[in-house]
Amino acid sequence: MDLNELIIRKPTSDDDLEKIAELLYNTDPYIYPYWFETLDKCKKELTPLLLEKNFFFALDHLYITIDSNNNDIIGVICILDKNDDLSYDYSELKKKNERYKFTIENYIEGLIEEVDNADFAYISNVCVDANYRGKHIGKTMLNYVIDIYKKKLYDYIVLDVLAENPGAIKLYQNLGFEQFTEVFQGFNDPTKKRPDVFSMKTK
Repeated sequence: MDLNELIIRKPTSDDDLEKIAELLYNTDPYIYPYWFETLDKCKKELTPLLLEKNFFFALDHLYITIDSNNNDIIGVICILDKNDDLSYDYSELKKKNERYKFTIENYIEGLIEEVDNADFAYISNVCVDANYRGKHIGKTMLNYVIDIYKKKLYDYIVLDVLAENPGAIKLYQNLGFEQFTEVFQGFNDPTKKRPDVFSMKTK
């Protein structure tokens, strides 16, 4: 695929929001399947939330990549910084079920607090459609976003990557990210003998 055929931009309400929700769901094999349980449920429940102001995954916090040959959305990045308004009221969403409550309180709200108090941008999600992987699209997307945030003069950009995903780790290293901590969440090893996640930042 010719990378010049890609369009990277902010999404709008006219875009295929279900496809965006699907890509977000596929970012992580643990968090989002735990939160939404199934892809169909994610499409049904996350899609309308994308239009909510100040929601974690609001369209304002996303960039999408489009194949200009067929206008398909093939990639998404969610990136947050302290200048983003993340003041969405999650109280009603927490009441829906314990999975939502746990994920919001232990993941989303923690990240929001961290970003609010820091001079860095945080990439929370990067996903390329499975049919388009291996074509350097993820690298192209990330370079696009990194260039934008370098111009905003943030100290650095932070992201988390699954320890079991060496391909992604190598990609981030090639883009100038370095590991600075490990996170033990018990997803892979309940005894926490090895890390689940590496946190990385631009040098």
